[in-house]
Amino acid sequence: MNNIKSTLSLLLPALLFSITAAAQKLPNLQKEGLKAPNNIKINGKANEWGSLQAYNRAIQASYAIANDNNKLYLVVQSNRKEIINKIVNGGVTLTVNKTKKAINSGIGVTYPVFNMQDRPMINLNTLFDVATGTTDGDRKMDSLVKMDNSMLSDKAKFIRLNNVDDADTLISVYNKEGVKAYTAFDNNKTYTLEMAVNLKLLGLSAKDQTKFNYDIRFNAIQIDYVPGVEITRNPDGVITLMNVTNSKVANSFISALNTTDCWGEYTLVK
Repeated sequence: MNNIKSTLSLLLPALLFSITAAAQKLPNLQKEGLKAPNNIKINGKANEWGSLQAYNRAIQASYAIANDNNKLYLVVQSNRKEIINKIVNGGVTLTVNKTKKAINSGIGVTYPVFNMQDRPMINLNTLFDVATGTTDGDRKMDSLVKMDNSMLSDKAKFIRLNNVDDADTLISVYNKEGVKAYTAFDNNKTYTLEMAVNLKLLGLSAKDQTKFNYDIRFNAIQIDYVPGVEITRNPDGVITLMNVTNSKVANSFISALNTTDCWGEYTLVK
């Protein structure tokens, strides 16, 4: 048994590399409409999706867009620490625009959204440093994943809407607008975000096979949330002290300070 566990421990890094390499062989953008999987659940688990449709180099993540007769779905996945940090602290915005590639005039949905003083404090370095494949490693990973997912679920209570008539800008995850979203880690150190948006809210119709432009945007985060950097602000929010405690770690997360996005075109399927 110990030999088996030892072998698994050696194989897991290669397996994760293989998964990442496979994702990067996907097209840069999803090219065709996709019927949503049967019995789809917005729970931060992409089991029903199978392989995702694209790996975009700009956002450095895999994604898929799909629809049924009532909703448009987005799933995004990453196993890169700096990208996960960016999503957790800056959120993902899906923008839909039927006429042109323009953020400001399109309908946008952003998740997760946290209160500034109540963000989840997830130590990604601790999570990614766990060596699985042994009883102790697997137990530790299981414990960390449960703790982090519980924290995300407890604190990710808001969704932001842009350019939606007769709707508040900030809504609860338990809303009447027809928007659902959830995010979670799995034991393979992969982070998944799922979103479902009512087609009527977006002004779209599967019956008419509406064609539209979409943008998936990973929003920039404040330097406060870059690991390896300690920030002190005064009551007005002005930075009064910045201390780099770990330059190696900080440098690997520095790309999170910039917004990244990808535009694509999608036609609803019946």
